[in-house]
Amino acid sequence: MRNTMLAVVLMSGLAAGPSAFAQTGASDLAQLERRVAQLEKQLQEISQLIEPLKAQQAIDSRRNAFREKFEKKMAQDRAKYTPDQLREAEELYQVANRKWGSPEASESLQTMLTKYPDINRTGCATLYVAQQSQGDDRARYLRDCIEKFDDCFYGDGVQVGAYARFLLAQDYRARGEDQKAQALFTELNTSYPGAIDHGGKLLADAISAQSK
Repeated sequence: MRNTMLAVVLMSGLAAGPSAFAQTGASDLAQLERRVAQLEKQLQEISQLIEPLKAQQAIDSRRNAFREKFEKKMAQDRAKYTPDQLREAEELYQVANRKWGSPEASESLQTMLTKYPDINRTGCATLYVAQQSQGDDRARYLRDCIEKFDDCFYGDGVQVGAYARFLLAQDYRARGEDQKAQALFTELNTSYPGAIDHGGKLLADAISAQSK
């Protein structure tokens, strides 16, 4: 009798075993799947934090590279003009910078263009004037930026000649002059592949986005 009962117990255990193991395995798998989902969510959250940091690092790197060119241009100006003259030019420039679009700003920029036509800040001022202007005046100032102040730089890394080409190309496109616009965009992509806007973003990326 005892042996019979043991046999029954053993048989019952064997019969229940696979089912119990299956239940345990399914439970473990469900836990593993939940854990994987949690990890994927955490990785996505980390990626969302890292991507802006990487983008900002790229922007900072571009600006630092162009900052050296800005400093070089400013050094060349110091070799041509006295400290007092450059101080006056900077004051005129800052008036325009602080009072963007006002008559006072326009007057300051025009004075700067007259008295200091060949310094880096004047190139920046010319581009300011262009952006304030419309029609033929705007086009003329943008061409002046391209022809006379191509290698001038803002402190944030924007190259005057490159950005003027970008703005002029946009104007051409707005008027339906697509061939002229495309010629300038091609020149930018070929000769100024690293040029940036005031936000530190590549002009090449903006051109690509507009072409889609």
